Amino acid sequence: MFSALARITFRTQLAYRSQLWALLFSGFIGVVARVSIWSAVYGGPGEVAGVTLTEMITYAIIGGTVLSSWDATQVVREVGTLIRSGDIAAHLLRPFHYPIALLAEQVGIRLFNLLLVALPVTLVSMLVYGIVPPASPAHALIFLGLVAISVLIIFATGIIFALLSFWVLDVLTLEWFMRGMLAVFSGGLVPLWFFPPVLAQFVGALPFAYITYYPMAAYLGVESVGDTALMLLGGVAWVVALSAFIAWLWSRLTHRLVVQGG
Repeated sequence: MFSALARITFRTQLAYRSQLWALLFSGFIGVVARVSIWSAVYGGPGEVAGVTLTEMITYAIIGGTVLSSWDATQVVREVGTLIRSGDIAAHLLRPFHYPIALLAEQVGIRLFNLLLVALPVTLVSMLVYGIVPPASPAHALIFLGLVAISVLIIFATGIIFALLSFWVLDVLTLEWFMRGMLAVFSGGLVPLWFFPPVLAQFVGALPFAYITYYPMAAYLGVESVGDTALMLLGGVAWVVALSAFIAWLWSRLTHRLVVQGG
């Protein structure tokens, strides 16, 4: 059932060819903007906070495409639409766990975005701007593990906000709050090493830093292999905690459903 839902969602995304071209174009524009901004900030070769311009361009390309280009708020909008129309009732009557169905659909969308948008944009950007390789083979392996953690945490965050829409009914506020929070706290716009120390320590303790900052910190070898491995364990702990929170949230929601319209 899970794989079938993921395949259906993937094929549905394929049907929108104009959307695919728009995503590719916006992806390239995003990379050009990020690289241009950081090149202007550095003003030439050299280091800022111990990070070279080439490393920062690597962060901007991989972090801005593979890790944080996906619109995770889409699931919040879709659930909000189902609640307003009343169609959510039909989904809840289906013979599968609704949060698991949401996860399967997000997997399909994420695979579509990764294979047909993020990877082409990343490869072309690498040829144009160039990037540095991973700091070491060990850092590369931990980076791959943290990419998996990044995907799971962004899935969990999207599903939590989608389930919260059962309470607030109007999801626009939730969507904007989630979008802004992820942009700042994930390190997708500005890496945590440019934050004030106290703020960086606070944001680093949140799960959202695992979406972009920690994977890229591992890739660039900002920390030792041992400390980077501890990052991975911390990410696993956050995935378990967020999964437990989703299960608790869903158990509360099954006793509270108010449908508008329909």
